[in-house]
Amino acid sequence: MLRFWRKKKNEPRLPELLGVTIDRAVTVDSVSIKLLPEDSLIEIPQQTFSIVAQGHCDLGEQSHLHRFYPDDDSILLQMQGGDGIEDQRIDEIMLWSYYDVKYPGSDHLWKAIQQSIRQRTYMLNGPNCEVFYERAWFGDSDQPEEPIQYWEKVSENQTDKEPRRIFQTAMLFARELSDGKDEMLLVNMEEVEGTGERSVAYMLGRSLSQHELQT
Repeated sequence: MLRFWRKKKNEPRLPELLGVTIDRAVTVDSVSIKLLPEDSLIEIPQQTFSIVAQGHCDLGEQSHLHRFYPDDDSILLQMQGGDGIEDQRIDEIMLWSYYDVKYPGSDHLWKAIQQSIRQRTYMLNGPNCEVFYERAWFGDSDQPEEPIQYWEKVSENQTDKEPRRIFQTAMLFARELSDGKDEMLLVNMEEVEGTGERSVAYMLGRSLSQHELQT
C-alpha cells in the first residue's frame, strides 16, 4: 500500500492555471468577443471550447508559457506566468486566432520568412487591403533583430509520457485598432522534433483579463 501511494504521488501532472488544463472546457466572456472593432482581423468562432492538447515552454528566469489547444483548431489560449504547479502567478492571458498557416517547401523559403520577421514592420494581406504591423519585441530598435527561439512540449492527454517537442522561432508585432487597443500578430515558425515537419503560423491575438475566462 505504501509503495503504491508513493508512486501515485510522484507521478508528474500537467500544469493547471485558473482551472484550465487538458480535458476541461473554457468559456470566454461573450462581451469580449462582441466588442471586437470592425477593423480587427481576429475571428473567434465560438465562446466555449474544450482543451484537447496542452503545451508548456520554460522560458527561464522563472517565466513559463502555457498554451491550451481547443477542439476548434482555429484558436489558441495562452497564459504566461508561473509554472502552473507550485507557482500559480498569471502575468498575461492571450486569446489567439489563426489567420493563416503556411508550409514552406524549401530551405530558401524558410530562410526568407525568418529574414522577414527580423524587420521593423510586417505586412499581412488583409481581406480588402494590406495591413501593416509594427514590431512589438525590440520595439525601441530600428535595426533588424533576431527572433525569439524556444522549445514547446505538447501533450495530448494527462498521462502523455512522450509529449511532442516543437522548436519555435517567433516574432511579435502589433497595430493599434480603432478602439485604442492593440491587435497582436505572432509569426511562429514551428519545427517538430524528429519528423522534418515545418510550418509557419500567423496568429492574431487579443489580451484578456482573468474575469473574462470561466471554467
